[in-house]
Amino acid sequence: MKRLFALLLAGAMMLSLASCGSKEEPAAPSPDANPSAETSAAEPAAWKPSGSIDFVCPYSAGGGSDVCARTIASVMGNYTDANAVVQNLSGSGGLVGTSYVVGKAGDDMTLCTYSPGQVASSLVNNPDCGWDKLTQLCVLALEEQTLTVQPGKFKDLPELIEYSKAHPGEVTIAGTTIGNEDHMCVYLLNKYADAGLTYVTYDSAGDILTAILGGHVTGGLCNPSENSSYVLNGDVDVLCSFGKDDIHYIEGFEEVPTAMSYGYDIDFVMFRGVAGAPGMSEAAKDYWVDILEKVSQDPTWVNDYVNARGLTPAFMTGDKLMEFLEAQNASYEQLAIEAGLIK
Repeated sequence: MKRLFALLLAGAMMLSLASCGSKEEPAAPSPDANPSAETSAAEPAAWKPSGSIDFVCPYSAGGGSDVCARTIASVMGNYTDANAVVQNLSGSGGLVGTSYVVGKAGDDMTLCTYSPGQVASSLVNNPDCGWDKLTQLCVLALEEQTLTVQPGKFKDLPELIEYSKAHPGEVTIAGTTIGNEDHMCVYLLNKYADAGLTYVTYDSAGDILTAILGGHVTGGLCNPSENSSYVLNGDVDVLCSFGKDDIHYIEGFEEVPTAMSYGYDIDFVMFRGVAGAPGMSEAAKDYWVDILEKVSQDPTWVNDYVNARGLTPAFMTGDKLMEFLEAQNASYEQLAIEAGLIK
């Protein structure tokens, strides 16, 4: 009996030990498992435009800014699904359109062309529309300013100045606003040569050229991108350009001298840029800068606009753009103070 009991007890102990030995260990982590995958936040989707681009040209139809805006808008279509709708909001030397864009703070879909006239006009007329109130995206190209006059009336700049001196108040030169590069060219000619030129304003270069052709003004300030077709047709003459370098590389301007060649220290550079509404998101800003850089390299932009109209390619963005615009603003502010336009 004792022997049977001992055998039963030994069997029970062996069963107990077997049971303990068969207990499952926790599964080892898979070498492919990523412990942080469940806790990491999803990457934000890249910003994309929604709806149409409200593309503002702050000058009237037919001028240089209008042609520039419509060319940019057209070429942008090669690189974005968003349709750019250009609207002309002219007046006050570009400030009507600029003020509209400033008022669209936080809107990632509002863009505008930007040029020196807006820099200068804001200094003189409305600091709330200053260059630093917008989201500056880029400069695409540079060009020179020229003195354009009725055909066959004056052989050169000195003859125009002598005529103006002999006929006080008769010679009228048109520009787009008070205080901009147009106005400052006339101001400096009067300063250096005591020319007695009368400055008058129109909404755009297109309006200025119409006034010249109609005999309503003696001449006006225009860029080659605005007046080249008129020059080639013999509808207007160009007496000088207002940069330190000549523009003889442009067809029709091979013989045009600089104002500096006559001893007048006048050097202005015209730029064609694009800005956005204040407070544009960084993601949208990066998107538009990328699109506009592609525009600057597009064959249509390069061949049909820049080369055909005598501009110089000069894509700028980021810190380089900010430094350029700060220098432009300082230059116009100094001249505006000198001319008594601001204190």
